[in-house]
Amino acid sequence: MPRPLFDSPYIFGIHEPGGEQLMLAARHPGWILFSEVLGHDPTDLSGVDYTSYANQGFGIIVRLNHGHEPEGTIPHSSQYEMFARRVANFVGTSRGAHIWIIGNEMNYAIERPGVKIDWSRHQTQREGPPEVADPTRRGLAVRFNVLPDHSPEIRTTRGAMISPGEVITPELYARCYRLCRDAIHRLPGREDDLVLVGAVAPWNTQTIYPGNPNGDWVQYFHDILILLGPDGCDGFTLHAYTHGANPSLIASQARMTPPFQNRHQHFRTYMDFMNAVPASMRHLPAFLTEVGQSQPWVNQNSGWVQAMYSEIDLWNRQPGAQQIRAAILYRWPALDRWYIEGKAGVIEDFQRALVNDFRWRGSEQVAPVDDAEVESPPDVVEPGAAAPLSLESEVAPPIDAPPGIEIETSALPGLAADGAQERRKRRARREAKLPAYAIEWISDAFPERLHAGQTVTALVTLRNVGSLTWRWGGGNPFRIGYRYYRNRRLLSLPPAKDLRTDIPDDVAPGQTVAVQVRIALPDEPGNYTLELDLVHEGVAWFKERGATVLTRWLTVEAAPSNGAVGSEGDVLLPVRLFTDVSRRLPRSGAPYARRDLNQIRYIVVNHTGAHPLLNLERVARAHIRAGYPGIAYDFIVDAAGEILKVKDMEDVAQPDQVWSEQGVNICLAGRFDAEAPPLAQLDAAGRLCAWLAQNMGLDADAIVGLGELIHSDSPGETFYRGARWKDVLTRQVRLHLAALSSGATDSSRVSEAEQRLAELEALNRSLSARLAEVEAKERASQQTIQRLRADNEELRHQIEDRPTVAEGALRLYKAIDRLPRDAHRYTQRLPTDVQMFVIYDTGAASDASLEKLADEHRRHWPGILYDFVILADGAVQQTQPLDQAPDTPEPYVRNAVSIAFAGDLRSGGMPTPEQIAAGGALLVWLLARYPHLSLDAVKGIGELLATPSPGSEWMEGVGWKQHLLKSARRASGVAESSGNEELLRQEIARLQGELQQARAASEALEQERLERSAELQRLREELAAKASSVMGFVVPAPPIQNIADQLPKHARLRYERRTLGQITHIAIHHTAAPPRVGPARIAELHIAADPARGKEAWPGIGYHFFVHDDGRIEQTNALETISYHVVRHNGYSVGVAFAGSFMNGKIPTSAQLRAGAHLVAWLMQELRIPLARVWGHREFPDNMTVCPGSEWTQGNRWRDLLFEQINQIQRGAGLKTVRHYLLLPASPVAASELLDDALVYIARFRPTVGYSVEEARTAEYVTIVGAEAGVSVASEQQLVDAGCKVERISGRSDGEVGRLLAEMVRVGRRFRTFEVDF
Repeated sequence: MPRPLFDSPYIFGIHEPGGEQLMLAARHPGWILFSEVLGHDPTDLSGVDYTSYANQGFGIIVRLNHGHEPEGTIPHSSQYEMFARRVANFVGTSRGAHIWIIGNEMNYAIERPGVKIDWSRHQTQREGPPEVADPTRRGLAVRFNVLPDHSPEIRTTRGAMISPGEVITPELYARCYRLCRDAIHRLPGREDDLVLVGAVAPWNTQTIYPGNPNGDWVQYFHDILILLGPDGCDGFTLHAYTHGANPSLIASQARMTPPFQNRHQHFRTYMDFMNAVPASMRHLPAFLTEVGQSQPWVNQNSGWVQAMYSEIDLWNRQPGAQQIRAAILYRWPALDRWYIEGKAGVIEDFQRALVNDFRWRGSEQVAPVDDAEVESPPDVVEPGAAAPLSLESEVAPPIDAPPGIEIETSALPGLAADGAQERRKRRARREAKLPAYAIEWISDAFPERLHAGQTVTALVTLRNVGSLTWRWGGGNPFRIGYRYYRNRRLLSLPPAKDLRTDIPDDVAPGQTVAVQVRIALPDEPGNYTLELDLVHEGVAWFKERGATVLTRWLTVEAAPSNGAVGSEGDVLLPVRLFTDVSRRLPRSGAPYARRDLNQIRYIVVNHTGAHPLLNLERVARAHIRAGYPGIAYDFIVDAAGEILKVKDMEDVAQPDQVWSEQGVNICLAGRFDAEAPPLAQLDAAGRLCAWLAQNMGLDADAIVGLGELIHSDSPGETFYRGARWKDVLTRQVRLHLAALSSGATDSSRVSEAEQRLAELEALNRSLSARLAEVEAKERASQQTIQRLRADNEELRHQIEDRPTVAEGALRLYKAIDRLPRDAHRYTQRLPTDVQMFVIYDTGAASDASLEKLADEHRRHWPGILYDFVILADGAVQQTQPLDQAPDTPEPYVRNAVSIAFAGDLRSGGMPTPEQIAAGGALLVWLLARYPHLSLDAVKGIGELLATPSPGSEWMEGVGWKQHLLKSARRASGVAESSGNEELLRQEIARLQGELQQARAASEALEQERLERSAELQRLREELAAKASSVMGFVVPAPPIQNIADQLPKHARLRYERRTLGQITHIAIHHTAAPPRVGPARIAELHIAADPARGKEAWPGIGYHFFVHDDGRIEQTNALETISYHVVRHNGYSVGVAFAGSFMNGKIPTSAQLRAGAHLVAWLMQELRIPLARVWGHREFPDNMTVCPGSEWTQGNRWRDLLFEQINQIQRGAGLKTVRHYLLLPASPVAASELLDDALVYIARFRPTVGYSVEEARTAEYVTIVGAEAGVSVASEQQLVDAGCKVERISGRSDGEVGRLLAEMVRVGRRFRTFEVDF
């Protein structure tokens, strides 16, 4: 025969059915756990029948989940009420179960609502055969992310997290659990059901919140229980595993590493949880709802199952131990990799365990026991373990009551036994005589939308908790009626609107009835307060006899213009604003004074000044001892955001005091001298204040703290200073009131709005036509730009093909900038350092590209090894600057100019005649730059070391070394006897003629290129003006000074390299030092070893960028450098350091934030990194640090300030969109002359050129060309005021201006007064 709770006296159990016949065969029917996914649809009435299992004597536990990733084990907090109604529907229609679990492993990030994860970063799959499937992602290393592990897999979902979802803090879970528990217990016949707290994932630190900075899983569990308290919780569930199949791990005392050194590493993690249960909750039942091996079950009888059940039985047998009622094997059916079904070894192990008669103490009781009658057992502490967590040692601060009250706070309610006297008082209260007229309102459901003049039906469930039977007929029937209030005033209803609804039958005391109540809505739209009440016709309304009423705050909309009502829309259901508990609280017997609600002038905010869990009865008794008739407050808001009405607002506790006579007193549970109330509590207080202000005709300025009316520190220091949550509260109330007033618009305003909407639609159509016209012109402009861009590219190639130097047979081209090279691996080389010219052959095909050669050389060198490469047609390509040499000790590289002849000469042959002629001319050109050398300095590389280059016939056979030297002598003008001199002179003359022609053609091409560039610029400006409304903003690069080569580096160590495509995250740091400590000092500290801290030497500074407190940005490492700044995550992150230590209220300066935001926004754009992957140092997994400071996400929260500025910069707000603007006079004549003088400067530095001061205001640097007559001093001052850096280039004449600009071009200076590297 099943027990009343459908529970089991045995501790054996399985997750999901399949092995229950083994328990029946052993005559020890244990537990079966079912897992259900419900969603949050309150209209879903489906349930499950478990009676076939319960009737066999099994204990039935049902876990209720909202869904799986990404829906969340419980829903988003905005859907808790709907989820609670769905849970109640499911429980109400299900049979055979009375024990329910709400949610599962809430601290595991995968269980959050809304979480989105890139699962390609993890080795897991949801689908497939049981041997590989992992539908709930339980096999990830991230689930137990602090365990020792040597897997290369990412240990956190944040490494692949696209969206973090809503973090389920203890406060949020407690709120959801409380709603679900209350909804279940309100169901008829479900008052004694056990609603259990969901299990917390052990060894998981992914949920971090104030007070738990390390994400301690045991503290998370403890905090949930503290928030619920002994009267708000029916029991809890746990999970425990070993990490391996060895049964000796069951009793292992192995501990974790710091900071979790007090936590067990294996199965005895259950002891950590049990020892964390508050003393007042040690009588509650505990259930181990998942036990197993963290990896899939090994098919062997290792004795693991037997050892596990023996361990739990040993725990239960300890004197006074809190009982674990079940240990449930996860799981039986083959639904994923952790199945037991078909594994004969594990099944045999289970059968041997079932031989034992393992029961939990007290299992012989078959009726539920009143928690109030159960004494709390003594603490159970494992020998050698840390003391259990308890609140008994905490001292509750005194309650901050109205003036003149002293409150006894010797202990918190429920945290120590009240003793026999308290139990007698509770029993006496339960046995007290019931009042005649009393109602308990259980539930209600209103239509989603309410329209003026409509008659609606609301399903209301209520219970008769008085002593009178409610009669449905006769001379004085009982009916349900209602009243409306608006702005505190009772509205008179005409007979057609004053509807009464009969109850369906007689309702005896204790019975529950559901009634479809008909309600006529007011004819005018607006906000109303509705009171539902029972009326004993001809006798009295129940409210007049002290009974509670059902209060709802309704928003009534204007009737639709087409007359239809009930159309679909996304509006909120009317919700219960507060719960009336005033009749449950003790009173002294003396009456309150009474007042008219028109006397109310203030909304007075208080705090209890004590622990937020302090019992309301304790508060009321303290107020009675102080001489008040009862509790002095009108409303209390608890820490979870629940609002409780504790007395009627017409009642006055102290009529001679303004705070009491003229104020509605709301009290927030807790003490707020140092910290502001939690968000849920503050939000609820705001909603209550808005409701009071709306109905009392008050505004937000009526909100005052008690300390503003009398001498009191209530509601705490933070109400007025620091967090200043008074401002938060009043701002929230103003928003509520604005929303309310906007909902009461009359029909004339609606008509005006519709007329305005029609006008806007007509304007929109006109603008759409104009936009289409502009888009057509834009497409034509784009085509023109593409054509000009192609022409410009062709001209650029023609110009680039011209030799930089053309002297005789020498045609020298610069190829330095287009070849890859690691600039930081080169050192400066003076002309006197060069001691030889070393000749090579490339060893590759003569037409091999320079890029391919450079790629080959970069395997061993920082870039291409050669300084010059002579191609087969005689063209000379300069591939490295002569004033730099690779950082290497080899003299034939560091102290030599390297010349390579294109081609493979290793097996014989010599360069082409064109190469020999070009090589001689190049040697002559080099000798002019190195006058201390002669042709004797020409060496083949094979003369210096054993190598086949520059070929087998360099000095033997053809001996082309001598050919090269002779060519050099001829190029230098040294005559050699030859019969072909005249032919050579003619050839030279011909070539010189061709050269002159080429130069003339080049000049013509250059002129054409300039003209086309000017046309292109004009078209760009035109296009920008036309398409500004559709083009996105491109973040320009901020001013960055690259100091990487100037910082100290380690003598031996070097950082590894990466490609830019490997970068996916940006890490934000603070230096944790005074702002004056710059990159050089930081680099010295980083490259130095520190054995005391366990730090090894680093190759160089760890950061990539350094943001000074004045906003200067310095680059300290190339982006390709894998520097050390975030443990285990350096390979894919960029480190940005802000100078300073941001602790204890300190944050970066405004200039620092602005510059840092500009830098991060630009890096995000260039590296294609979303804002969701910009993390503080401590947000990276396995980085136990406070960096970038305690104020990053708490206190002043400078992360929010930084992200807000990043968003502004991405929209272009406040940025200079032009780097350098050349401003010419607006006069066409003056501008034309100065433009001619500035053409060389423009061609060299490529500034934006224009004539508009307004355009120049958008530039970071502005160069004004000409005297004040062209651009006035006033205009110059306007540019300075706009934040531009301005320089004027002027002279006594336009010619002098041209000479000044030409001199700046010659010396390579863009500005005369600014030192800026563009």
